[in-house]
Amino acid sequence: MVVPRPQALAPHVAQKPHGSRVIAWTLWTLCFCTMWAQFAHASTEAGDMAHRPVDFVQATEQYVVEHIMPEIPGAALAIIVNGQIELLEGYGVRTRGEPTAIDRHTIFRLASVSKTIAGTAAGAAVHDGWFTWNTPLTDYLSLDLKNPEYGQQITLTNILSHTTGLMPQAYTNLIEANIPYDTVIERLNEVNFICPPSSCYSYQNVAFSLVGDMVMAATGESYETFTERRLFQPLGMNDASFGLQAFMDNPNHATPHIRRRGQWAPVNPSSNYYHVAPAAGANASITDMARWVQAQLGRYPDVLSEDVLDTIQGPQVATSYRQAHYRAHPELSNIYYGLGWRMFDFGEHRHFVHHGGWVQGTRTEVLFNRKLQLGLVFLSNSENRYAREVVYRFLELYTEYYREVEAPYLLQKARHLPHSPPMTLKHDS
Repeated sequence: MVVPRPQALAPHVAQKPHGSRVIAWTLWTLCFCTMWAQFAHASTEAGDMAHRPVDFVQATEQYVVEHIMPEIPGAALAIIVNGQIELLEGYGVRTRGEPTAIDRHTIFRLASVSKTIAGTAAGAAVHDGWFTWNTPLTDYLSLDLKNPEYGQQITLTNILSHTTGLMPQAYTNLIEANIPYDTVIERLNEVNFICPPSSCYSYQNVAFSLVGDMVMAATGESYETFTERRLFQPLGMNDASFGLQAFMDNPNHATPHIRRRGQWAPVNPSSNYYHVAPAAGANASITDMARWVQAQLGRYPDVLSEDVLDTIQGPQVATSYRQAHYRAHPELSNIYYGLGWRMFDFGEHRHFVHHGGWVQGTRTEVLFNRKLQLGLVFLSNSENRYAREVVYRFLELYTEYYREVEAPYLLQKARHLPHSPPMTLKHDS
């Protein structure tokens, strides 16, 4: 017997008052408990896990509504379960003090979540035969580095996994000072190496963005044009774009906010990190990012092959909590960086894939697990400390749900499977 999916779980985008959503969630919880008591035994006989109740979706939304939204101007949330969009919602306003609400097509700056796009675009270029993961940087770019021998060893993989060996955050300060990217690149010959390429992790923005130069040199298209043609358009990411001008030209954009005298104050978006498009220059709506997660889950194999996904989501270099900007959590372990993505284990589940972003006035988070076909996106238009907590809370709620509902179900189902006959061992005579 199939446990029915509550109707409240259909993807929705209507702007409902927060209070009514909480009341609706509470009523659904009561119904869920009654429903589960009635159907649990029957569902163990012939249940379909693709139609299991997903109460952790509502619990995550309630957490955002009750604990996060009173503290920030606006946000958008998407949750993907079994590869399908279960929740797609905007909350709050685009600009504090103005009534215009955030909706499913409001665009946000993605900040360093842009790196996930760059890694994937590079994977598409590899798949299309433009270069390989081991192609040396110097095959396409003439770059003067302080250690020419190490410079010859830097590959596409090193760029995307932050294993170039250059000192961490090399010339990020110049990007923040709004120095043009081409000018900054010319000064990389002043940067020291802290290790040989492939030997250590050192997070980059400037060096990471060299992937865009490689894409242009190989394909003849700008990085932005290639990515829009190869990824955004076939995935239906119709609101996604690159650059400050595109952000401002879209009237439905979420204004960045910073704290001033204890209040959120809207600010004009800075152009500085837009100079490094692969590292931090993309914009997108929550609808775009929900599809982005679906693509990373393998739901668009005609756009992104399984081989590409396996490679970009595979671990390349171990990192610490501090290097990954994670707070310690008893369930979180085995932290790595891949090719534009971070990854870690949480509880009994392996290989969650994640990236966060932070630029002036913006915080973003993307998380998924391809085996579980599970994902989360949280976009916000303020520099807040709450965005990462949404990720942790979602993981905690899913883990609690899994242990209380799904794991017992799977155990009971396994017990009802027919047993194989014992294996007979043959002895040599």
